[in-house]
Amino acid sequence: MPQTNDLKRYRCYEIFSQSTGVEIREAFKAHEEGGLVTERTGRVQLRFFKLTPRTAPDEVTQIRFICEPDEAFGLALMIGQVAASTAPCKEKLAPHKFPGHEQAAETVTTLAVEKWERGGKSGYALTVGRGKDFISVPVPLGKFLFAGEFLKSLAVEQCWVERVEKKH
Repeated sequence: MPQTNDLKRYRCYEIFSQSTGVEIREAFKAHEEGGLVTERTGRVQLRFFKLTPRTAPDEVTQIRFICEPDEAFGLALMIGQVAASTAPCKEKLAPHKFPGHEQAAETVTTLAVEKWERGGKSGYALTVGRGKDFISVPVPLGKFLFAGEFLKSLAVEQCWVERVEKKH
C-alpha cells in the first residue's frame, strides 16, 4: 500500500499560463509580544510565480501579495467590473508599502486586474508588481470570473481573529 506524508488541506485556486501562474489561498497574520503569538487574523494570499528557469541569480521568480479580507473582496468586485467592461481597462488595488531596511528604499507592491487588447487579440490578466519586477498571468474569462468568486468566498471565510483571552 502506498505511503503518504501528512497532508494538509487548505482552500486554494491555481491558475497557470504558459510561463507564469498565480495561487490564491487562505493565510493569516500573527502578532507577537515578547516572542509569544498573542493574536492571529485571517488573510488572503495571492502568490504570483514564474514557471521558467531563472535567467539571472538575482531574478525574482515569485511575489506574494497578502490581502485583508475586505481588500480581497474589493479585488473580487474589480474582477467583475473589468470582466463586464466592453473596452480594455485596468483596475488596481491600493499599493502595499513597507519601509526599507536601513539604506534600502521603501518597498511598494501593486496588484492589478485588466482586460487587454493587442494585435487583434484580447483577454484578461492578473498582474503583480514590486519595484521594477512584474509578473503577469493571462487568464481566460471563465478562470478570471472564477478567481473573483473564489476571492469573495475566501474573503468572507478569512474574516476571523484568534486572541488570547484576557482574565478579568
